[in-house]
Amino acid sequence: MTADERSPKTAAFQGTFGVWPSRLLALATGLYAAVLTFATHYPKPDELIGRKLPSDKLLHFVAYGVFGLLAAALIRSRGTLDLRSATILGTGLAAWAVIDEITQPLFARAAEPLDWVCDCLGLAAGIGIVLVSSWALGRGSR
Repeated sequence: MTADERSPKTAAFQGTFGVWPSRLLALATGLYAAVLTFATHYPKPDELIGRKLPSDKLLHFVAYGVFGLLAAALIRSRGTLDLRSATILGTGLAAWAVIDEITQPLFARAAEPLDWVCDCLGLAAGIGIVLVSSWALGRGSR
């Protein structure tokens, strides 16, 4: 992306901080996706987290909420995150989540449709936080 193609806010952000925040977000998002995929496919989750697990549905919501937040923050750091791009991101990550869920039986885990619903709700929450924050901060600077 050239300087002319960036939004003024993105250009100002990168002019002030350089491209490192965007690169760090890309690294964090990629690593988180790898760890999340590993954790959701590990045959004995109680070995990873411990015997006293919180609600499985809450774990799905929080795990995918963080994933959505990181991915949305990455897109925001590279340009504008608007409703259209947030919807495209959410759709792509929901597809990721359904593939993640349906491949779990290959690793002696159970695939549950309600887990995917919680994944999607978490994604919406995480992306929504970044979208609303971006909108609020953008309005406040005018």
